[in-house]
Amino acid sequence: MIIETLRNALSSVHPEIRAKAAESLGKLGDTASIPNLLNMLHDRNPEVRQNSAWALGLLGNEATASALLQALNDENAVVRQRAAEALGNLRSEDAVPELLTALNDSDPLVRSNAAIALGSIGSEASIPGLLSALKDPNAEVRQHVVAALTKLHSESAIPGLLQALKDENSNASHSAALVLGQMKSEAVILGLLQALHQSNSTVRKHAAMALGQLGNEDAIPSLIESLQDADALVRESAIDALGRIASTASVA
Repeated sequence: MIIETLRNALSSVHPEIRAKAAESLGKLGDTASIPNLLNMLHDRNPEVRQNSAWALGLLGNEATASALLQALNDENAVVRQRAAEALGNLRSEDAVPELLTALNDSDPLVRSNAAIALGSIGSEASIPGLLSALKDPNAEVRQHVVAALTKLHSESAIPGLLQALKDENSNASHSAALVLGQMKSEAVILGLLQALHQSNSTVRKHAAMALGQLGNEDAIPSLIESLQDADALVRESAIDALGRIASTASVA
């Protein structure tokens, strides 16, 4: 009875009721309401369109992706944000080209959600676009781009991740260090060793942390040198890294 009432509420003359009905149907997992929610993507009220896109991300499938792709071009930025989020939830590879285009949207939250969605989908076809987005002027967007790249674990992302390690945004730098610390590549080790000499102490700290994760003994001389770093957090990361490397060597 309640579900039927909510479905009927999608036709209410009051936009706030239509919006809340769409949200509730999504939360309740009512897949039978998908056709109605697809129609609501064209509602004259932006909040209704926003909630309908969000609900379709919970309920939908590949068949709903095409409608959400159109919503990526909605005049309302929040609708575009919700459409990008929904496409990420659906993990539709067909959405990758349009989501890459959305990385250039005028709204930073749209760009962030597009990056998050691309990370969720996990297609290597998105790597070039994500690497370009590392130059986004918005720090939070760059952070989400790095997070997306970390999910792909592709060696083709190494140059971009090494660049992201130097990002002024500490969270972006930290995310890059975490994934670089899992990529046993000579290019990664060389890049991290060079980063130990960056002027930014946060970069040096994260580089030492990543070298400790890798457990490569070639990093020992540079990490010993970093024990004399002017920054206490760098020194702490260096000694921790040396301990990790020693632990890895003893296990081997």
